[in-house]
Amino acid sequence: MKKRRSNKKAQTWISDYTISLILFILIVILSVKIIVNSFSTNTAFEELKTDASKISETLLSEGYPPDWTNASVIRPGVLTSKRLNSTKVVNAMNMSYSALKPKFQTEYDFLVIFEDPGSKDPSSDMIEFSDLCVIGSPDVNINKTGVDCHNPVFTSISYDNMVKLTRLVIHDTEIIRLVVYAWD
Repeated sequence: MKKRRSNKKAQTWISDYTISLILFILIVILSVKIIVNSFSTNTAFEELKTDASKISETLLSEGYPPDWTNASVIRPGVLTSKRLNSTKVVNAMNMSYSALKPKFQTEYDFLVIFEDPGSKDPSSDMIEFSDLCVIGSPDVNINKTGVDCHNPVFTSISYDNMVKLTRLVIHDTEIIRLVVYAWD
């Protein structure tokens, strides 16, 4: 009788193949994960964009109550009949930043200005309302000469991300820009 020989070479080959396959699958999974994470967006920046949009939407409403004053405001909108109401803008500009920020339900700092898109001089295109220039953060420097306001200067603050959102609104018979800056 002949003794049967066991084929140990085949057993070695199967175990090598299994280990190689497992390592290959792990490397593919790891590579895909690295690639997907490298293309993911900055969530803080996305939240900042969302908040800037929310601030502009709140402002471009009639607010609540519709005839609000600083003492009665729940939602500070600056429109009346789909047009900019100068009285509401002045009321919003006169509100303290610490009282205004919770009304917009944002954790980020913000600044809102109104610009005249037809201005020939880009450094003097801000629109003043009763000698007031901005809604929002008092930490941003506004170049003010007399009663004229000029573009904000953001060198006085530090931030990681900043968003600038521009919306159009009707003021009197003109179309002007409402510009929201938000930063973290």
